[in-house]
Amino acid sequence: MRIAQLHRPVVAAAANLSRIAPPTTLRQLQESLGQLRIGLNNAAVEGRRHAAVKSQGMYKLRDSSTIPKKLGAKKSGDSYVIPGNIIYKQRGTIWFPGENCGMGRDHTIFAKATGYVKYYKDPAKHPKRQYIGVVFDKADKLPYLPHAMRKRRLNMTASPIPPPQPEPPLSASGIPNQVVRQGYGRNPHPRYERVIKLARDGSYAYREESWRLGTLVRTEKRKLGSRRVAMRHRRRRAKAIALEMRAEREDKIARRKEALDAQRVAKMKRFREYRARRAEEAAKNAAGTPPVKPEPPRAEA
Repeated sequence: MRIAQLHRPVVAAAANLSRIAPPTTLRQLQESLGQLRIGLNNAAVEGRRHAAVKSQGMYKLRDSSTIPKKLGAKKSGDSYVIPGNIIYKQRGTIWFPGENCGMGRDHTIFAKATGYVKYYKDPAKHPKRQYIGVVFDKADKLPYLPHAMRKRRLNMTASPIPPPQPEPPLSASGIPNQVVRQGYGRNPHPRYERVIKLARDGSYAYREESWRLGTLVRTEKRKLGSRRVAMRHRRRRAKAIALEMRAEREDKIARRKEALDAQRVAKMKRFREYRARRAEEAAKNAAGTPPVKPEPPRAEA
């Protein structure tokens, strides 16, 4: 409100009113206020407040605290795309996939071939649906005629892929072409199996292939879906880790038990040999041979 701006004129009007006789009439008051051009319907005097935002139509203030969905067209008509490029993001099927295009589970239209984007309608398929397609030639128009020649890339012919030749187990120099290293434990996991091949540069060195080295790195996958799905994945992963640790613990106990059994068998064998020597010495002593003091058996820890 602009009441502060009216301070001085109001003071002047009050001074003029003080000069008038005490019985002031309504007409005299209107004449005095008329000099200031102030009416009874003046918004500045009444203190009206207008709306900051319109309440009708499409104009309204949106909540800025929400995450933007970033929907809409990402590629315009005649734009160049490669396989995998997102063309249109939507909620629901506003646009449908056409030539050389696909649709994801969130209704996102993406390109399946290299070419140019075309927005079109195909009454032969559906009278009201609108499609997005990709053409190889920028001058082409969609949809194609029903009996038109099929459009495809040139310099691409179907050729049979020959099967790989079996590799001999031994090289020309007589050493094995590859060495397989098993994992640790009684039942090693195939994940820990390492295949090392002989180098082809004549250095007689064994090297591991690059793609096999990449499989040794275990990274955490990106979580998809809701929190419930992420919790299910965490429980499944924790259960798998617990089972793997339990298998390792049982394997360690079994190997220790086997080692103790082997020590026990060896100890009993030594005692049997000791008793046999004592019996043989006793027989020799009975025949008159001087006795020989035998060494007692030693038990290894």
